[in-house]
Amino acid sequence: MFVHGAKEHLYNNDFKNIDRYLYNKSGSPVSLINGGLYTVSEAVEGRECDFNNRDDVIRASKTLAMLHKASKGYIPPQNSIVRDDLGKLPEYFNKRLEEIKRTKKMAQREKGKFDYLILEYIDYFYELGEDALERIHNSMYFDVVKKTREDRLFCHHDYTHCNIICTDSETSVINFEYCSFELKVYDVANLLRRKMRKCNWDIDEAMVIIDAYTSIEPISKDEFEILKIMLQFPQKFWRVVNRYYNSRRIRREKSFVARFNEVIEEIEYHKKFLNEFNKI
Repeated sequence: MFVHGAKEHLYNNDFKNIDRYLYNKSGSPVSLINGGLYTVSEAVEGRECDFNNRDDVIRASKTLAMLHKASKGYIPPQNSIVRDDLGKLPEYFNKRLEEIKRTKKMAQREKGKFDYLILEYIDYFYELGEDALERIHNSMYFDVVKKTREDRLFCHHDYTHCNIICTDSETSVINFEYCSFELKVYDVANLLRRKMRKCNWDIDEAMVIIDAYTSIEPISKDEFEILKIMLQFPQKFWRVVNRYYNSRRIRREKSFVARFNEVIEEIEYHKKFLNEFNKI
């Protein structure tokens, strides 16, 4: 019911281009069928957002800002399971760093071709993440968390191209299954990461997204600092190596090598981006 309530809150605050749940004959958005709970959403027509198209990216960024603005003041329905990720970023960073540590031990033990490749770069990415963790502790993170909690703002939490639907005149957002109370820069960072990996971390393309967003919803100085830190953390590196060591990798090693090479190829572009972005 948290997700349903979030969608209805957006709709009632004039953010109407969403996949609202339909009600059954009993007047509920949730139906119990053979022991399982099911929902049916309104169909949203259009095409997926193209992150290679600047106009689409601008529309996506402005739509995200409108979503966040409309989300403020959300009070979940009674008896719903509240999804709240506010204040968890330091814990998240620390957990990922511990997983990277374990990955290093596994690579040292197994000594395969891919293991050696990981060991060549793992210290760099660990130190990058460790610095991000230190920066978040030294930032105004918890003050921003407090302000966001007071605003009762929630995030989509999966704001990617397949959940942004475009027509000639409208932009809609679907699949709110992961929405939760969270800093708005979580969604902004997610959008930026997905675009930056398609343009070699071009700072100008990042500013297109930020300028579009802030034309509707402001990002404070403290929020912007947190955004910088989130973009520093080696999320893609962690994801690739974590999935590798938690899968049956004998048959899939080639695909993981390809993904890891993408991570390596981004290093210098990412360094340059962080250097320029941190000056803003």
